[in-house]
Amino acid sequence: MSNFNKIIKKPQHGFDIKEFELRINKAHQMMYKNKLDALLITTPHNFRYFTGFDSYFWESPTRPWFLIIPINKEPIAVIPSIGSSALKKTWIKNIHSWSSPNPKDEGISLLASLIKNLNNKFGNIGVEIGNESTIRMPFRDYINLQSIINEFSFIDGSNLLWNLRMIKSKDETDKLNFICNIASDAYENLPNNIRINETERSICNKLKIDLINRGADHVIFMACSSGNIGYEQIIFDPTDSILKNGNILFIDTGSTYDGYFCDFDRNFAFGSINEKIKKAYRATNDAVTVGINEANPGKKCSDIFKSMNNILKSAGSIGNGVGRMGHGFGLQLTEPPSIMLNDETILKPGMAITIEPVFEFESGNMLVQEENIIITESGNEIITKRAPEEIPIII
Repeated sequence: MSNFNKIIKKPQHGFDIKEFELRINKAHQMMYKNKLDALLITTPHNFRYFTGFDSYFWESPTRPWFLIIPINKEPIAVIPSIGSSALKKTWIKNIHSWSSPNPKDEGISLLASLIKNLNNKFGNIGVEIGNESTIRMPFRDYINLQSIINEFSFIDGSNLLWNLRMIKSKDETDKLNFICNIASDAYENLPNNIRINETERSICNKLKIDLINRGADHVIFMACSSGNIGYEQIIFDPTDSILKNGNILFIDTGSTYDGYFCDFDRNFAFGSINEKIKKAYRATNDAVTVGINEANPGKKCSDIFKSMNNILKSAGSIGNGVGRMGHGFGLQLTEPPSIMLNDETILKPGMAITIEPVFEFESGNMLVQEENIIITESGNEIITKRAPEEIPIII
C-alpha cells in the first residue's frame, strides 16, 4: 500500500528519551542471550543510534569516539574532550573524556580502565567486526586494547547490532516516510526544470537544491550516469557530460532527514527513446511491482530476488553485475539484509527495504529502478511515489 493517499506530517528532529531507553533495553536482552558483558561502539551510526549524537565531525579521522554499553547498566561514553559539551546535549550522562589529539594514547588507557571495572559474567565484549561493520580506531590501538584487557575476550557483536537496527520503530519509519516523500516530489518536479543539452552536474545540482528547499537536511549521496542503451555504472558522482537526443539519464539519491536516508532512483529519456530502453524500463517496472508484492513478513530476501529475476530474464536481461536487487536502509544508505539469491533473511515488520531490479544489456550496460518500502504486519507500505509506468521524456 502506498503512503501517498495520506498527508505526511513533518516529524520533529531527535527522539524522546524513551526511544533510546527502549533501544538500550532491547540491546541488554540480546546481550544476555549472546553472552556479552558489554558492547563497544566505535562507529558514527551505531554511536548515533544509541546516543542521538548528531554531528558530521566524524568526517575528521583524527579522534576516535567510544561508547560502552554494559549489560543492565547505562551507557558510558569515552570521547575526546572537544566533544564533551556537545554530547551533554543528548540523554547520555556518564561521559569520560581525554585531551585529544594525543597519538600516543587516544583514549585507550581511559577506555581500558573503564572496561576493566565492568562486571564480568560471560567474559566477552562485543565489537563491530562482522559483516557490513568496521572498527573506527587505529588498528594498532585495537590490538593494544586487547593486550591490556585480559579479563575479557573481544568477539563479534555485529549481528546483534544489525538485528536491533533492522527493525525500525514507528518514530524511525516516520522520518523515513518524510524524506522519501520529499525526494519523490523533487524527482517528479525535475522534468519541469531541465532540458536537452544540460550537463549531468547541472541537472543534479538543481535536484539537490530542490531537495533542500523541500526539507531534506543533507544530500549525502547522489549518483548519476547517462548513455544511449542504458548506462555503465550507478555509483559515480555526476559529471560534465552533456545530455543529447537519445540519451537516458539515471539519478539515485540518498538524502537524509534527521540522519535517516531515502535511497531510490529515477530514469529520464532525452528526446527520442530506443526500443531496447522502452522494453527494459517496462521490465524493471514490472519487476518492482512483483518484488513489492512478494515482500511480506515471513518471506525470505532470496524469494524476492527470485521473483524479480524471473521477470527480468524473461524480458531478456543477461544477468546482474550489481550483485543484488535491494537492501535495507535507515541511518545508513545501505544496511542489511540484501535482496539476493543467497540471503535467507526472513522479512519482519519494521524492516525498511529497497526494491531494486537491474536489467542488464548484452553490452554490460544496465537500467535500474528502485522504490522504498516498510514491511508491516499485513504486508508492506510503499513510502516512495512509484516511478511513472513509462519513462519521462525531456525535450
